Amino acid sequence: MVSRPWEGKHVWIWVLSQAGPVSYLIRRARDLGLSGLLMKAWDGGTSGLFLEQLQQIIGPAHDAGLSIGVWGYSYGNNIPGEVRAMQKALDAGADWLVIDAEDEYESREGKHKALQLGLQVTRTLGTEVVLGYTTFALPQYHENFPYEEFSSFCSVCLPQVYWGAMNLPLEEAFAMCLRGLAKYKLPVAPVGQCHGPATPEEIIRFAELAKVNGLPGISYYDWQHASEAQLEAVGRALYARDGNRSQWGGAFPGRPGCPGGQDQSQPKGCLAMIRKYLERFKKDQCKFED
Repeated sequence: MVSRPWEGKHVWIWVLSQAGPVSYLIRRARDLGLSGLLMKAWDGGTSGLFLEQLQQIIGPAHDAGLSIGVWGYSYGNNIPGEVRAMQKALDAGADWLVIDAEDEYESREGKHKALQLGLQVTRTLGTEVVLGYTTFALPQYHENFPYEEFSSFCSVCLPQVYWGAMNLPLEEAFAMCLRGLAKYKLPVAPVGQCHGPATPEEIIRFAELAKVNGLPGISYYDWQHASEAQLEAVGRALYARDGNRSQWGGAFPGRPGCPGGQDQSQPKGCLAMIRKYLERFKKDQCKFED
């Protein structure tokens, strides 16, 4: 069976100690109908306490049938260190990885940094590791972010559809996100808001919109900042691990998950593709400097 660990419903955890005791979190995760958790495991090239919190929860989570995705913030200024931190998370038993890339990649060097990261991740971790990236939900407003480059070596995009933070109606933010990402032809597993001004009704509606669009999985950020009412809404937002992938794969022949598509257990890109992008980047840089 093709590995698609982002399927179903997940909740992100930033600081484990602020979310609650491990035994409580596991029990509550099952009560909320979660398929898994997304645990922070590194920050830049630093693991430290983040790796320790992963090690605390991963055994009990797996025993309870929950998958554990891990994520870390990427600054792009210590790529070897970031890749080593990813390897440590995998060694600890993580099921899949998510790169959180944001402001630091909206610079002139952003595309180059993204491709260098992809090259080293592919060389070091191999092609069987499931890798996603999370970033801004609306490419229309982030033209300098290297969506294409990250999509070349990742298997899924997890856009941060924080409608309340963006001061947009949920339906509008969701539709704009899917329109903006469609051209990259990558599976989308959107991240909803369960903190701040997000209402319980919106949290439930977010899952409904994902179902209507046939998306394979959803998640909510984040546990430690969610109110009890918001967490209860996450539980009422029904989203089983199976049966939510009906239409999303049909629009792009050859896309992972489509007939004749790639195995989604592997990153979408490969070394040859990333090298091609890097060569193109170098040529563009030379033209700019000339």
